[in-house]
Amino acid sequence: MPDTRIRLRDEGPSLLNVPTPVFQGPAHSLYGPRGPARAAPDYRARKPLSAPPETVEHYIEDTLARVDLSARQRNALKGELMRTMHDIGFLRTLMDSAKARGPWSEAAVRSDEGRRL
Repeated sequence: MPDTRIRLRDEGPSLLNVPTPVFQGPAHSLYGPRGPARAAPDYRARKPLSAPPETVEHYIEDTLARVDLSARQRNALKGELMRTMHDIGFLRTLMDSAKARGPWSEAAVRSDEGRRL
């Protein structure tokens, strides 16, 4: 009659011989190799057209939400617009055109000259 008792060496490899990764500190064990990350996607993120825009990116998202585009086209266009917004020359042109049309423009100041205060 064979022995039916379980023997420790018959259960598989010993756990004492399994190599473990090098400990890289408490922050690495908490956050991982790429820094802190959310456990799940951010479902509370701002949806386009749901609230007043606060940043340039929100304005671009709201504008693209009004146009019927595929997700791929929308992401490509948003990327190009954000790249353009980081260009200093474009921002200077934008500011110059805003100055020429606003109430603080040079034309508005000149028309006020000569008036008694």
